[in-house]
Amino acid sequence: MIAISDRDTRPARGFGAPRPAPDPVPVEDALHWLIEHFEQAVAITDRSGRPHFLNRAAHALIRRGLLRLQNGCLCSGTPEHGAAIGRVIARCAVGTGCSLRLAGETGTLLIAACAIPGNAVLLRVIDPASAPLPDPGVLQAQFGFTPAEAALATDIMAGNDLAASAARRRVTLHTARAHLRRLFEKTGTRRQAELMRLLLLCPLPIPAIARACAGPVEFRLHPCSNE
Repeated sequence: MIAISDRDTRPARGFGAPRPAPDPVPVEDALHWLIEHFEQAVAITDRSGRPHFLNRAAHALIRRGLLRLQNGCLCSGTPEHGAAIGRVIARCAVGTGCSLRLAGETGTLLIAACAIPGNAVLLRVIDPASAPLPDPGVLQAQFGFTPAEAALATDIMAGNDLAASAARRRVTLHTARAHLRRLFEKTGTRRQAELMRLLLLCPLPIPAIARACAGPVEFRLHPCSNE
């Protein structure tokens, strides 16, 4: 898929010849790069659970034992959880999107699945314990936080209360409250829960994209082992 605007081929005002079109944008490559480096695990399987594609985050869950490939099919750490994933995929086969929470000794997974064209199923898998928080530098750029304010915001998102954050950052509770007030002012929020919801919605940059700008990038679908 290459995106080219039709206005790029229109004649320039006052001239009969069309303006030269800019270089086409490789949309498919860009989307693949995004999915491959997405912070959430993404898997595409057939209706029997055999994966066609796993992104890097999905492979990381497999390395940690939270997901498994058994007899060529995607499953989880226990037979019960594997059966639950199979039921989710089966429900998608009849056109019903669904979600699932798997909790066990090795950790917790949140899974959302839906049917996609080609008799396939798209699964998004989140490990809450390893979900990345926005980098303080990203919060500074998006909201104009100072470094101290961004550090407090990161602490709050990590589940620390104001007193714990103040102690960790070696500031007084009075200073921490002042920082929190400025967070409210700069984000237009009034309550801490509202602030957290907004901050957790911040999109995370993909650092690898910057490195890719130095030269051509080859995109591949990683083959999935059946072992």
